[in-house]
Amino acid sequence: LAIGTSTGGPIALQTILTKLPKSYPLPIILVQHMPAAFTAAFANRLNNLCQIDIKEAADGDLLKPGCAYLAPGGKQMIITGTESAKKIKILEDDSERLTYKPSVDISFGSAAKVYQGDVLGVILTGMGHDGREGSRMLKSKGATIWAQDEESCVVYGMPQAVTVAGVSELSLPLNDFAEAIIKETANG
Repeated sequence: LAIGTSTGGPIALQTILTKLPKSYPLPIILVQHMPAAFTAAFANRLNNLCQIDIKEAADGDLLKPGCAYLAPGGKQMIITGTESAKKIKILEDDSERLTYKPSVDISFGSAAKVYQGDVLGVILTGMGHDGREGSRMLKSKGATIWAQDEESCVVYGMPQAVTVAGVSELSLPLNDFAEAIIKETANG
């Protein structure tokens, strides 16, 4: 499960993640546009509210079922590894080329290489179009992409970008995501 979000994302993530059971069968990557000073505290707050484990991602973390990894602010989170051991690589990013650090496109694109089509990608509320190209890469490998619907978004930018591009298969209200995610991914 891969979730990308920006403006309005902290509440959206909390709404979804607090409803996932401790036995959730997949690892989860979270990319929230947020400054470096806030991501560790945000991960800890979510961890205290949720049944699943949530942590700020660290270089070398092995992806485990029922654990969510929040991309650290100011850096890029990439998924690497082999079929049996997928792990997180955190890269310093001082390039001027990328506006977002962390970038949904970069994390989703790396997930497409490692997991191929075996991903449910979710784009939640946020400004701009980060996530559109990463979602397109995932979809080209056979992954499923969902977007938050306009009515429940704080800013309907990122979800609109994947919807207008024809990449998203489903637009859902925020409050329907957790149940739909559990149903879609129940078999791990």
